[in-house]
Amino acid sequence: MAEHPFLKHLREDHEEQKKLGKQLIDASSPEEREKMRQKFYEELYPHMVGEEASMFKRLKGADDEEIRGDALENLQEHHVAKIVLRELMDLETDSEVFKAKAKVLDELNRHHLEEEEKEAFKHLQKLCSDQELSELFEQYEQAEEKAKEE
Repeated sequence: MAEHPFLKHLREDHEEQKKLGKQLIDASSPEEREKMRQKFYEELYPHMVGEEASMFKRLKGADDEEIRGDALENLQEHHVAKIVLRELMDLETDSEVFKAKAKVLDELNRHHLEEEEKEAFKHLQKLCSDQELSELFEQYEQAEEKAKEE
């Protein structure tokens, strides 16, 4: 059975985040760091907001205690990632802690993506019809677009 377009879209976003996270860590000049930091932010922040408004909102409301617990854990991982992302955005790109903070953010994000694809996607497939997944996709896109305007 083919993967629902919503989950396929999220997976593609995750792959882009992994690529950009590595490029951010590998950036050597302050100018390159600034460019990669901005690209990473523009990829990561709206994505998290979109997931929170759709996927995690749905999972958090599930009857199943394990699914709710996983959703709450994922939301806490988003919260921590947003803090580290905000700190990274506030750093000077020539700061000696810039690369270390970028690496920590990338590691946090990679761990989160792995869990999300393994657990949250399965939960969604178990709970949601194709129609509901399509509705969640719409909610995701609306929240993501709004976050890009912030």
